[in-house]
Amino acid sequence: MSTLEQIIQNSYNSIHNRIFDFGLKKSNPSDWTEENVSLGSDVSRYVGKFSYDRSPYTREIIDCLSPSNPVQTVAVMKCAQSGLTQGVIIPGICWIIAENPGPILFMAGDKELGKNSIETRLDPIIESAGIAHLIRPNVIRKRNQRTGDTSTGKEFAGGQLIMQGTKNADKMRQFSVKYIFADDWEAAPRDDKKEGSTRELVEGRATSYGDVSKMFYISTPAVKQTSNIEPIYEEGDQRKWHWKCPHCNKWITPEWRIKREDDSFGGIKYELKKSGELVKGSVHYECQFCKGKIEYKNKYELNLGGKWIPTAKPSRPEIRSYYLNALIIPPGFTSWEDLVYKWIKANPVNGQVDIGKLKTFRNIRLGKTWVEKGRSPRVSELMKNTRNYLPGIVPDQTSIEQENGEILMLTLACDLGGVMEYRNEDVRLDWELLAHSKSGVTYSVDHGSIGTFKRQRDKSESDKKKDGDREKWTYNLGHRNSVWPEFEELMRKQWPCETEPRTMPVAITVIDTGFFTNKAFNFINSIDDLFIYGIKGEGDVNYRKLMKDTQPVKLSREKPLLYLLEVNQLKDELSGNMELNEGSDGYQPPGFMNFPQPTDGKYTMSSYFEHYEGERRVEEVKEGNVIGFKWEKKNNQVQNHFWDVRIYNIAARYIYLDQFAKSEKLKSITWSEFANLF
Repeated sequence: MSTLEQIIQNSYNSIHNRIFDFGLKKSNPSDWTEENVSLGSDVSRYVGKFSYDRSPYTREIIDCLSPSNPVQTVAVMKCAQSGLTQGVIIPGICWIIAENPGPILFMAGDKELGKNSIETRLDPIIESAGIAHLIRPNVIRKRNQRTGDTSTGKEFAGGQLIMQGTKNADKMRQFSVKYIFADDWEAAPRDDKKEGSTRELVEGRATSYGDVSKMFYISTPAVKQTSNIEPIYEEGDQRKWHWKCPHCNKWITPEWRIKREDDSFGGIKYELKKSGELVKGSVHYECQFCKGKIEYKNKYELNLGGKWIPTAKPSRPEIRSYYLNALIIPPGFTSWEDLVYKWIKANPVNGQVDIGKLKTFRNIRLGKTWVEKGRSPRVSELMKNTRNYLPGIVPDQTSIEQENGEILMLTLACDLGGVMEYRNEDVRLDWELLAHSKSGVTYSVDHGSIGTFKRQRDKSESDKKKDGDREKWTYNLGHRNSVWPEFEELMRKQWPCETEPRTMPVAITVIDTGFFTNKAFNFINSIDDLFIYGIKGEGDVNYRKLMKDTQPVKLSREKPLLYLLEVNQLKDELSGNMELNEGSDGYQPPGFMNFPQPTDGKYTMSSYFEHYEGERRVEEVKEGNVIGFKWEKKNNQVQNHFWDVRIYNIAARYIYLDQFAKSEKLKSITWSEFANLF
């Protein structure tokens, strides 16, 4: 290279560097956002110029977008309502369009959520930031396809914004991007059936941009075993937001509860009245080091002086991760007092822990995963729930006295067991009548069996010797020793109540049709004046996906009198009901189970309660990952008939509500909504 060429090259490099340095300084994402973005009342409660003083913890996160920042992958495991969408994703997209254009992939839990974010959040900010002129106008091409500026994408000089739902993994091979914002990443399936790992598929879209690509994974976590966000968070340096304690000047990370070396706890503290009510104004934070008292009103100043501190060594230097809980989020959102109220609801002083509310609190408020566990029900506590009424009597007065309201409904369910070989039918029908109170608490009214069938493992030696002489029963309608006439009597019986001479009819009957399908439906179809349905488990999948709630019962499309059950979900519900405790004041939570006095061999451990210990909840593992849970018998020796019958009675109430909703032209109705009609 000649001297002149060298001078020209040096001059070019000097000019380029000055321009580049100026551009970086000017286009630092957080500075650009504060300079250009204004918030309207349609976007935020804080109207006016955007300021990171409200959520200072988001400043460092958005600045990871800067090309001068070596971070390539960002993971944020957070609580709800943390300001990440408004403080990072939306202004981050706008900064890219204005200052450092490139193709962007924006992912939301589903397409509708993504469209809503673009229409209600992104579009107003693009307008307020004065960059609307950079977006290519909307045009209509062939086949009436819109391009340019739509609710699913934006086109601009140097790039475009593409919006996809996390479930549309099959469409992600069609484009290459420099920036990825995966919002609500927890909602994404771990694997796509055709494409494989969803994360690898997403990151593959940025391969052509190499180390200048930027990937942001942001989500509130759910279940640990299937979490998408926690594994990426753990790959990073696991930064936590710290305050400087105003008493001891140590940097502290705000935690709900944090154990000290002396086994005491710092974190959120509060006082309760003898009644269990929260003492107003008592909620505060106690420093985990000096036990100094920090008031909620100090949070704004503490956040202004706060900083992120790494707590782990990342697997790769270019991965940075952040953890954020609801103790930190801006004043004016969920207060510490609100959090304590939610905590008390999940952990009542005089009652049973509400597992559902506790999981929600841990996920939504603390921003932490929930560990699902297998379990095996225990009936020792359940047997204590016997009341002063006798089998065969509807405890309407008992329900009123226990402040559970009127008995609104009786359901009758049965389980069909036995063998059916050629000319050798040997069966037994197990049944239970259940009363449902207005509060959602249940009372078992009666149980029994029709038929004499016993499996060989259940028989004594004397039973086996006498087996040839035993009278056997059948499911054949109209035959001698058919179980159906006796069961029909139960269906049509007017059951006596404690408040004589009042009686109650059975509102709905459900019959297990899983094995003896044709014979069960011959009987069901013979009844045309009573409310009766067949039931069986739905589909071939024998496990419940982790914490996935689906409709517990669904009317079959093939058979008008058949309902399909999400059996494992219903068993989870029953297991949860078994764990409910009565409060010290006698309060019984919805789902609490009551039983009559053991009488004439009924409601004893061997005749009834041991059936509730016959199954256990175990993990379903696929390729080394826990993908769900299922219920299975502990061994071949146990009995579980009345456990199954109670599952069917729970389903019976759902079926009744479903039919009621259909008759009233409602989409759905809950038990509490139904009860309020009376």
